[in-house]
Amino acid sequence: MASLFLYMGMCMYAPSLALSTVTNLSTVASIAIMGVVCTFYITIGGVKAVVYTDVLQTLIMLAGTVMVTVLCCYDLGGVDKVWAIADQGQRLQFFNLDPSPFVRHTFWSTIVLGFNNMMAVVGLGQAAFQRLASVSTLSTAVRLCWVFLLGVWSLFIIFFFCGLVDYAVYSECDPLAAGLTTKADQIIPFLVMDKLGHLPGLPGLFVAAVYGGVLR
Repeated sequence: MASLFLYMGMCMYAPSLALSTVTNLSTVASIAIMGVVCTFYITIGGVKAVVYTDVLQTLIMLAGTVMVTVLCCYDLGGVDKVWAIADQGQRLQFFNLDPSPFVRHTFWSTIVLGFNNMMAVVGLGQAAFQRLASVSTLSTAVRLCWVFLLGVWSLFIIFFFCGLVDYAVYSECDPLAAGLTTKADQIIPFLVMDKLGHLPGLPGLFVAAVYGGVLR
C-alpha cells in the first residue's frame, strides 16, 4: 500500500512538471486538475471507461514520443549520428557484467530489478489485476499478459532511444549545468520547447503523451 501511494504521487508529479514547462500553469494546479478529471471519468464510467481511455492514451503517448524522437533524430543527422554520439559518451554499455551492487547500471541489476518490477506491476499491481479480472476466461487473461509485455518492450525501446536522442542533442551543452532548466526531470520537456516549440501543436501533443502514460 505504501509503495502504491508513492507510485501514484510520482505519476501525478511527473506530467505536472512537463505541463508547467510548456505552459504557465503551476505544478500544484495541474496535479489538482488531473486528480479531479481522473476521479470523475472513472467514477462515471467504471472499468469500461478505464479500458477505453487506456487505449486512447496509449496511442497518444506513442504518437507524441515517436514524433519528438523522429524529428530530433532527423535534425541531428539520423540514427547513425545519434548512436555514434551516445557511444562516444559511453551510454551504450549493454553487457556490463560487473557483479558489484554499487555500480549504477549493470546487466545483472537490470535483469533482476526489471524482472521484480514487472512481476510487481503485472502480477501484484491493482491496475493490472482489475483489467485481467474483467475478462471472461483465464486463457484470455494469459493472452492479454503476452500482448501487454510485447507493448511494454516496444515502448521501452522507444523511450530509451528518445533518451539517447536527448543526450545527443545536448551532448556539448547540458541544459541543467547551463541553468536553462532547474530540474533534471524537465530536460525532455525542455528539448521539446527548445527544438520543436516552433511546430504548432507539437508541445501540446507531447504533454498529452506524458499524461497518457500515467492516467490510469
